[in-house]
Parts: sequence; C-alpha cells; structure tokens
Amino acid sequence: MISNKKILSLLSSFLLPIFVSAHDHGKETYGTKEEARELLLRATNLLKADEIVGLTMMTVQSGGFIVKDLYPFCFDDKLTLVSHPYNLGASMKDLKDINGDSVPEIIMANAKDGEILEITYTFGRYVSGDNKLPEEYLDSSLKKTALYTRAGKYYCMSGYYKK
Repeated sequence: MISNKKILSLLSSFLLPIFVSAHDHGKETYGTKEEARELLLRATNLLKADEIVGLTMMTVQSGGFIVKDLYPFCFDDKLTLVSHPYNLGASMKDLKDINGDSVPEIIMANAKDGEILEITYTFGRYVSGDNKLPEEYLDSSLKKTALYTRAGKYYCMSGYYKK
C-alpha cells in the first residue's frame, strides 16, 4: 500500500506538469531537445520511484507525458514496448530506420543507467496524434534524434525531429 506521503510526493514531483503541459499531439508544433530531455528525466524518475505508476502514466494519453509531438516510452530486453501512448505491447524487433539500422539494438548496446545518450536516425513523423501506422507518416525523410537511457530493467527514450 502506498502511503499518503508517497502519493503527495508523486503528485507534486511528477504529476503536477499534467496541468501545465501543452497537449497538441504534434499537429502543428515540434518539440525541442530540451523538452524531450525533460520528459525523459521525468519519466525515468517516476519509473524509479514507482514502476507501475511510471509505466502507466507514460502509457495513458492523459498522463501528462505528451508535449507537442513528444512523448517518452520504454521497452524491455525482449524489445516489447512496456509503456507507449499509442503502441503498448508492440514489438520493436523489426523496427529499423530507412537505412535498415536497428535502432533498438544500438540503444540496448549503449544505454547506461543514469546517463542520457543520443542517437540520430531517419524516421517518419506522424501526421496526427493518432500515431497509427508508418504509412501515415507526414514525412519519412525527417531526422529524428532520440535521447535514451536505461532505467533499471527498461530502456527508455524520448525523441524529437529536426525540421
């Protein structure tokens, strides 16, 4: 059972930004590197404080972790998305950029707890907040930079596009 003190701490430290975050699903605005970093730090700190709450808040679209076209997500050693606002449970095994590079494998080989690294690759940007299928990308030639880290047993990311 979570104590009232822990609940208050989680609310004030991690959930308060829900009420001040922009939530436009990336229709007209691009998130910045600083915003992606902030989301990743908030997400991994929450995940470390309470795994279930952290994974849940990153997954529910009303959880305060979607800002402009940015959102953090995590996957496990089996390359399964354990938190994601649009594709929870999906496999990342076949996820490659347009050059055929396996981004998840690169991340798994380099991610370290407490250290945020970057990887830039070419990947599409969704037209709308629905983020359904790769065929619905606005532009498949945009450069995306993902900030990533290891958070315990998970690999977590938040990426932004270079216009």
